[in-house]
Amino acid sequence: MATYSFEGILKDLKAGNYSPVYFFAGEEPFYGQQLLHHIEKNILDEGERSFNQSVLYGKETNMLQILEEAKRFPMMSDRIVVVVKEAQHLKAADWDLLAPYLEQPQPTTILAFGYMHKKLDKRSKAGKAIKAKTVFLESDPLRDYQVMPWLEKALIKKGFTVNQSVVAAMAEQVGTDLSRLHKEVDKLHIAMGDRRDLSADDIERHIGISKDYNNFELVAAVAERNVAKAFKIVHYFSKNPKEHPVQMTTGILFNFVNNLLQYHSMQGKGEKAIASALKVHPYFLKQFAQAARHYSAGHAHGMLEELLIFDRKCKGVIPSSANEYEHLREWLIKCVL
Repeated sequence: MATYSFEGILKDLKAGNYSPVYFFAGEEPFYGQQLLHHIEKNILDEGERSFNQSVLYGKETNMLQILEEAKRFPMMSDRIVVVVKEAQHLKAADWDLLAPYLEQPQPTTILAFGYMHKKLDKRSKAGKAIKAKTVFLESDPLRDYQVMPWLEKALIKKGFTVNQSVVAAMAEQVGTDLSRLHKEVDKLHIAMGDRRDLSADDIERHIGISKDYNNFELVAAVAERNVAKAFKIVHYFSKNPKEHPVQMTTGILFNFVNNLLQYHSMQGKGEKAIASALKVHPYFLKQFAQAARHYSAGHAHGMLEELLIFDRKCKGVIPSSANEYEHLREWLIKCVL
């Protein structure tokens, strides 16, 4: 059974090496949408599309109509293109009708499904046939620890010199949304002109991430046990609550302290093993080493317990008249001061 990648499929499509059926699935829609867009816009020229291309939507069609379109013969063209968007909305019974077509697809048709924001049930009869008989790509969302490597690769591909501290701040702020990550890299590529050396000032200017006041810098201040810096950042957050919701900060601090506890338990092991266990980029191990000098394992455990209390106060589970940022300051006083 062939294994397909986004890069490999796109390369074949650009080279005109077409397959009869494509199926793009998964909870991360970015790659599938890019490939569907290419198939829709590039295989046929504008004059051929009116008679030889159909774009259908899962909520508005069924498999009988899809296969009827796929089995048509081209008019004044070498091929028919049928693109099915939002295919995850097709009825379950429809998929059983696809399997016989996959055994003998129309040779002059390119049929492409976009099955987005959802995994295909590959245990079903239809799912097994789809995986075996189509160019199949299923994309999972990026995990937090995968964002920095993705950004590094994307920036290097654009010719940038990678500064890991800048990439780390950008990764923390932009998050795991591939579509947004891709747009931000493209924005930098255009905005920077011929310059390829990225600085924190460039990120602030072109992406809008403050080089001094963000969650990445807050965690760094906590790791350094720099209370003054941490309080300045929290004060900035409190003046810009829409851009810096406490819920996001809570999750990031919780992840940091939890990883710090794991780091304590793994001291003496190699850096590669620790980074793999913590699911972080090796760049961050310096930060955990620094934090481990300031906070013992017992202290880190207390920080985690206080974070849970802080979170319950923010959610109203524990009654309090103070606002969320005052709770965050209270956590800093108890755990970092």
